[in-house]
Amino acid sequence: MRVLAFSLLSMLALALPAAAEQPEEIFDRACGTCHFKQRDPARRDEMIAPPMDMMAAHLRQVTGPERAVFVARVLDFIKAPAEAKAVDAMAVQRFGLMPPIGDTFPELTDGQLNAVANWIFDRFATAQVPPQGQQRGRMAP
Repeated sequence: MRVLAFSLLSMLALALPAAAEQPEEIFDRACGTCHFKQRDPARRDEMIAPPMDMMAAHLRQVTGPERAVFVARVLDFIKAPAEAKAVDAMAVQRFGLMPPIGDTFPELTDGQLNAVANWIFDRFATAQVPPQGQQRGRMAP
């Protein structure tokens, strides 16, 4: 009886889906291939996209503190990037526009993208754009 119960439990465990990927893991796998999480002037030459903390800070300046507005703006931009939608002209000048997320990571679902956008909202809630004198420093194009 024990062997049968153990066998059934083992089969059930194999049939269950793996734990869902967490938003930060999705960010690391997809977004993190280009975006550093934090601004790091010492790594300026390694950057191929703006750091996410600065993107979130610039975005909050435009959207304000409302989560729904922030998340909607992130989703709109990553699905169909356009210069007119960008919140940091200097980043566009330096790095160009990112490709639509679906072109690079077509396997990502709307639910996963939404989870990552919400994670960005929470994770970088206190990120701030550096004062004007520091903005241009070593991070400028």
